[in-house]
Amino acid sequence: MKFYGRYDTIPKENDSNTYIYQQDFGFLRSDGLLIISPKGTTTDGASIPRFMWRVIGHPLYGANKEWSSPHDSLYSKHAIIIDTTHRLSLQPSVMFFSWREQSSKTFVHQAHFNKKFADDTLLEAMKTCGEPKIKQMAVYPAVRLFGKGWWG
Repeated sequence: MKFYGRYDTIPKENDSNTYIYQQDFGFLRSDGLLIISPKGTTTDGASIPRFMWRVIGHPLYGANKEWSSPHDSLYSKHAIIIDTTHRLSLQPSVMFFSWREQSSKTFVHQAHFNKKFADDTLLEAMKTCGEPKIKQMAVYPAVRLFGKGWWG
């Protein structure tokens, strides 16, 4: 399992394009980094350019919302990043459900990561969701080229 928790959001008041996480939602990368989108933070759909919505659908519907979540949290600097390979770490599922009580020694500061890391996380999450290769090949270059306006 690569995703943890249940994707649960509600629209932000007076903003039809922004949603608030009602509970934590996480994605475990193949390198052992657990990316958590914490309860109370917001998402707008992975900074996917609007022109791509006609091709892939709305980024916050269906499987799109799951694979866009870690990317969006990384871009907005709201992500909690935990190294589950650290010697003090517990199993990823335990770390996900108890990260607020865990030793900060397993946490990784977001400043260590760049836009490419976030975009590569998006691609890995898309693969995990079983998105068709053609969709991956459309979305990934679009966020690489046009997502930079949102980075930083």
